Formats: sequence, structure tokens, C-alpha cells
Amino acid sequence: MKKLVIVRHGTYGADDKLNDDGRKEINLLAENLKKVLFDGIVKVLTSPADRARESAEIICSVLGVGECEQHEVLWSDEDHLEDYDKAFDLIKDQAEDSDILILVTHFEYADHLPEYFAQEVLKKKINSWKIKKGEAFVLDCEKATLTHIS
Repeated sequence: MKKLVIVRHGTYGADDKLNDDGRKEINLLAENLKKVLFDGIVKVLTSPADRARESAEIICSVLGVGECEQHEVLWSDEDHLEDYDKAFDLIKDQAEDSDILILVTHFEYADHLPEYFAQEVLKKKINSWKIKKGEAFVLDCEKATLTHIS
């Protein structure tokens, strides 16, 4: 894996589905990701929550990626507590099959996983910043850099 992209789902309504703003955010994000990811095998993993799944589907459509895979471990809310070790294991398991691995998830993972990954894999301390809905972090594993994309 050359790059790990961690996306926070778009804005959503009371029904847990993306609203118009969320769809706009994710479409813009996907277009911006398209500009920085270049070529390679792209794999998209998502939380099964409607807001994350819909965000992943938009990203897959814009990037021309077939299907996205749903993984329960990427769901984080009051009923689904985050487990960074399991999420990290999922990344390691999926990394061999792709050049670019995109995770579409929730605040807790999007906010903390970049630093965790950088420390564990890149052996480098990388400070991230708060991530808003519809934004992403791109970890370049070859250059050991973190880029914020909105």
C-alpha cells in the first residue's frame, strides 16, 4: 500500500442518510481525491452505517472503483465503540491487495487513526488536526507525510 486515505462521512440528517450538503461535500472531496491519488489499485472499505456507506458509494463512483466493502469494525458511535487495534488489523489485511486503501468511517477513527497508523507503521509522529464531515486525511506511506483534503 502506497497511500492510506481516511475519510469522514458527509453531513447527514435525522434518518442517518446523507443530506444534500453531505452529498455535495463528498462529491467535492472525491473530485479532490481524484487529483492527488494518481494511478494504482484502489480499494474502498466502509462502515455499514448509511451515512458512511453512501459516502463510500459516491467516492467509488467518482474514482471509477467497482464496489466498496463494508466492515463493521469501521463503525463508531454510542452503539459501536471504536477498536483501533481491530481497525489496524483490517488495514494490514487489506493493504497487500491495493496501492491506495480508502477507509470511509466516522469521527473517532478519522480523527485518531492517522496518528496511530503513522506511529505504528511509519514509525513517525504525525500530528493530525480535527477533521470535519466530508474531509479526508491522505497518509503517503512512501514519503511518510499526512495531507488534509476537503
